[in-house]
Amino acid sequence: MHGTCCVLRMDKIERLPDEPKVGHRARLRQRFLADPATLSEVERVELLLTFAIPRQDVAPLAHALIARFGGPERVLGAPIKELLQVPGIGEHTAVLLRLVEWFTHPAPGQPPLPAPAQQPVLLEVEPALGPLFATGLEPAEPDELEMRTYANDEIANALEFIPQAAQFETYEAFKAYLWERLPYNSDSTRRRRASYISERFFPAERLDVPLAYYAARCASQDDLKPVLFYHVLKAEPLAARVAEELVWPALPTGRIEREDLRRFVLQHLPDAGKASQTKILQALFRTYCLLSVAAEDGTTLRFQTHKGTLAGFLYVLTAQLPQPGIYGFETLEQGPLRRWLLWDREWMRQQLYNLRDLGIVSKVSEIDALRQFTLPFDQWTALRHYCEHPQLDRLALREQPTAWPPQDVREDQ
Repeated sequence: MHGTCCVLRMDKIERLPDEPKVGHRARLRQRFLADPATLSEVERVELLLTFAIPRQDVAPLAHALIARFGGPERVLGAPIKELLQVPGIGEHTAVLLRLVEWFTHPAPGQPPLPAPAQQPVLLEVEPALGPLFATGLEPAEPDELEMRTYANDEIANALEFIPQAAQFETYEAFKAYLWERLPYNSDSTRRRRASYISERFFPAERLDVPLAYYAARCASQDDLKPVLFYHVLKAEPLAARVAEELVWPALPTGRIEREDLRRFVLQHLPDAGKASQTKILQALFRTYCLLSVAAEDGTTLRFQTHKGTLAGFLYVLTAQLPQPGIYGFETLEQGPLRRWLLWDREWMRQQLYNLRDLGIVSKVSEIDALRQFTLPFDQWTALRHYCEHPQLDRLALREQPTAWPPQDVREDQ
């Protein structure tokens, strides 16, 4: 099996200078409080899911639920056993959905809930509550939260232990395994670091997810590294901002200095002491270097656009585009596959044809200005088709990836 990579897209929202910074989840809540009728059926389900699934784009999951069960009422009324069959729905989420349905349609003999006495009003969070929301107790997007400290990357341990996750029946069992096996003398340190790894890579608290399936089938760490990079950025707002706002704009020069990174961190974490700053910088450098997205040269982080691996491209592509459909090449050019993972644009184009040869992409069209491709599968189906392809090792791919880090830096942003 070939390598892999994955990325999360962070859209930039244009706003007036004095306009408050509001994330997607906050906008959904504000629209609902102002006028629930302005939300579509999918958006209502999406809003409900945000209260059960933290720091994750739940829009694709809302679409999947509506597609499977019908409207929101049918989603809420679906049996828990059937809800759990939807990839991404864990026990906590299923219970929340059924609990809402029970409140609105109580069991026989139970009185219905009274109608609200007045229209809901928009609530403002007191400034003093900011740190509470920054702890992750409130499900939120990276652009809604104060930046959390990212000082314990656990990259080396993630590379070793994430491939073992598929062996365990429950999330709790895997977390206990980490607690027992992590290489720290202190029991409290092992417990804390086990939580970092399990919550970062399995935020829905279940293991029947594409990451566990894929990681167990990686032929080497080169297959796994970019996928872990994607999931770290997805879970850690500070690391995501470094990728989007510091590394990507510096691509023409192909380098950032440690001091530049320190100043960037202090913009988001102005109260971080010197010891915390050092740990954060080490964590960010390790994330980029151990996962082969960049290379360290003394106090400099060096990077360029580069080639990845076919399997990594498949994982990231289907993570970003989880539903079957027709997509333009701009989803590759403008999204995280390029802006976070820094993948070469021509290399990505070639991978679409490789996936077409494997039957995972059904069509690639390049006619004049029309450049698009068709994905016939969701991520689960696409990964299984790839991993279990009987001729995978015998098919001649169009080109092979090159080693990283390179000797020079290409400026082709």
